[in-house]
Amino acid sequence: MVQNRHSNFTGLFGITLKVALFYDWLNQWGGAEHVLLNILAIYPDATLFTLIHNPTKTSWLPPQVKIITSSLNSLPFSQSNPIFYTPFYDIILEQFDFSQFDLVISTTSVLGHCLLTPPSTLFITYFHNHNRHLYSKTYLKFFQSIDKIYAHRPDHFLCNSLTVQQRLYDTYQRRASVINPGVDTDFFTPISSSPQNYFLIVGRLVAHKKFDLAIHACGQLGLNLKIVGTGRDLNYLKLVSRQYHSVEFLEQVSNSQLKNLYQHSLALICPQVEDFGIAPLESLACGRPVIAYNAGGITETVTNLTTGLFFDTQSVDSLKNSLIQFPSISFSSRNCRLSALKFSQISFMLNFKKQVDSLWKKHLTTIS
Repeated sequence: MVQNRHSNFTGLFGITLKVALFYDWLNQWGGAEHVLLNILAIYPDATLFTLIHNPTKTSWLPPQVKIITSSLNSLPFSQSNPIFYTPFYDIILEQFDFSQFDLVISTTSVLGHCLLTPPSTLFITYFHNHNRHLYSKTYLKFFQSIDKIYAHRPDHFLCNSLTVQQRLYDTYQRRASVINPGVDTDFFTPISSSPQNYFLIVGRLVAHKKFDLAIHACGQLGLNLKIVGTGRDLNYLKLVSRQYHSVEFLEQVSNSQLKNLYQHSLALICPQVEDFGIAPLESLACGRPVIAYNAGGITETVTNLTTGLFFDTQSVDSLKNSLIQFPSISFSSRNCRLSALKFSQISFMLNFKKQVDSLWKKHLTTIS
């Protein structure tokens, strides 16, 4: 077995390792799924494991990808409400068999570090975040203690930002190497014409994104706001916006439509604490600034008063003050674009592959 693995590495540039990827669940589209596609491009022959897969919501997946789902996938309510089975996630994940794989890479924000792999298999976890729901509730300390045990299973931690790197260390006392995700800067490009009279929101419509703050802030100021995305809070946010006439929900749009929306917007609004933030980089790549809450991964990609404008309190009034201030600041489309070019998806893929190859080379010394 060891000899076979050595021969695979010797031919690393011509022979593909047997690679398994894991992603928490395949039932939506967002920044993390964008990163998954980049990793699939690096390892096109990899087998993709997941807790559940809803094909009606994953048209973005390459059709040739081999997908293996867990036993959860066929259970009642697993497609509509997988959270119902949360206490059983770890047991379900341990049923996956990775004995035939040289390399297992999980990309996760919930439970990808819980996998069981053989000692001879290199197990790397790329974190978008730890389980935010688990660690936001003090009464879940027992489950937090179990989660910290699982965190010793991966051989190496990678993560998407300095923000998440610190969270992982505070939670697990493990160091993670940062590899920033990227965006397609060849596709998301600026235009020379002046912006139109609207602000933009792009993302999953879920509670922790705090999009209701932007609805109230823009609505109370009579500013036009376009919202791109879907999620479990869609109906709630539509209800919130009923009192305002300047808020428009576009839900799902094509990539070309999204680019057009970025290019013609006044700015992207981000009232949330992002772990890293793909949408802000797409906006910057299109030459448009970002109005954002001054916390989290966005502070690593947006520069206040140069490529964006920060507000310091996650409140309607604080965001309104920034929106009032925004017209008085001159933002350079060129500066926005240049800042985004540091985070191209090509750079991410090259850095990710280089890091994994280096870890594989070190791993060989431990199994020989």
